[in-house]
Amino acid sequence: MLTQEPDNPFQSPATSSYAVDVETQPQVDDLPVATIKAAIRWFLICGVSAAPSWLIAADETTAVYMGMATGVFIFIIGYTFLDVRTRKHPLRQRPDVKWTLAITYGTRIAISLLFPIGFFVDIICGIFAVAATGLVFENISVDTPTLHFTSTLVTTLIQGCLLNFVLAGYGLIVYAICRAYLESRSIHPS
Repeated sequence: MLTQEPDNPFQSPATSSYAVDVETQPQVDDLPVATIKAAIRWFLICGVSAAPSWLIAADETTAVYMGMATGVFIFIIGYTFLDVRTRKHPLRQRPDVKWTLAITYGTRIAISLLFPIGFFVDIICGIFAVAATGLVFENISVDTPTLHFTSTLVTTLIQGCLLNFVLAGYGLIVYAICRAYLESRSIHPS
């Protein structure tokens, strides 16, 4: 009577019955690398984009700097999460969307680095953010580092949202141009 020996769990996957079909398994091996790359990318984009605000707040207190840094860090985390979460989505694989994202965020960095333009965009959104924060904190008259931190954090988050709203509007214009260009070249974006 022949008996079949059990598979050795230490033998190579090609000869073991424990072998797993690679096609059916989710590809997570590159997830940590993709997350690190995305985090570095968004750290640079958000850091450079915040440069005009850092210069405007040059003579402020440590609480103000920490509030700004925390707000920028929240945007870095949010963008990194969205980037990693949607990186394999079919919409992000389309050439018109790839070009739109690259041009939009590339323009944002360039505007931040160009001295008068970066300040103008940040100041306009900053004025609205400070006004909105003033409404929220108007009945609080305590002047403490905690209040400075909190109000600066709220101001930074509001200003970041306003800047992203402006950037989204610009991105829609860039998208229309990219799509029209790719269609004229017979490169179908879908």
